[in-house]
Amino acid sequence: MTPVEARGLAVGRGERRILEGIDLTIAAGEHVALVGPNGAGKTTLLRALAGLDRPMAGEIRWNGAPLPVGSARVSKVGVLFQGEAAAPFGVREMVALGLGLDGPPSLPQLARVDAALDRLDLVALAVRACSRLSGGEWQRAAVARALVAEPALLLLDEPTNHLDPARRAALLELLARLRGNVAVVLATHDLDCAAACDRVALLANGRVAALGPPASVLTPDHLAASLGVRVRRLDDPQGGPPFLRVEGCA
Repeated sequence: MTPVEARGLAVGRGERRILEGIDLTIAAGEHVALVGPNGAGKTTLLRALAGLDRPMAGEIRWNGAPLPVGSARVSKVGVLFQGEAAAPFGVREMVALGLGLDGPPSLPQLARVDAALDRLDLVALAVRACSRLSGGEWQRAAVARALVAEPALLLLDEPTNHLDPARRAALLELLARLRGNVAVVLATHDLDCAAACDRVALLANGRVAALGPPASVLTPDHLAASLGVRVRRLDDPQGGPPFLRVEGCA
């Protein structure tokens, strides 16, 4: 089963269509980056894939079926979105919300929360109020919440935002360890993060302008046309993702 499949999808805000004609299938364990300029529809598409916004046209299937509700949903899809207000309680309680429970967590469920805190280096902050976290600390706590139920699909909106270089590297290493086991769709302006994914969907002018491996999508010509930037690209002689350096406006 594929974690998520979209056919003929159109998404937007109000009556305005932002993206249409989207056909996208994410394989089990595959990592796909959504790249595009501000307003291209990256977050809007993620919200539809998360089951939070109803598509304006087309269909989305999760493992071949509609997305379930409640605790069954969080085992399918974990989400991280930008602009979320800080939760009015502690970090451990906020991460536990990712389990989708109707009551207090059991001892095994609390162990899963503690494991998620440990994975994101948040144990020392477990009892701190979310309102007292820095931007990077909040970002890591939100990632822990998205991971705690061990979903088959993660939908991440700018996951490297607010992270210092060490934390960014640690998050990318964590995502790399998930490859093959957890499907990930992430919206990002971080071209190096996108280059580390299996595929990249380049969004522009209301469509998917290009979709494929990073080496074929993150080219200077594509990025100049879609993002309006001049990029210097260096291919890794050892076969890794390309190195991309933005040198100015196209």
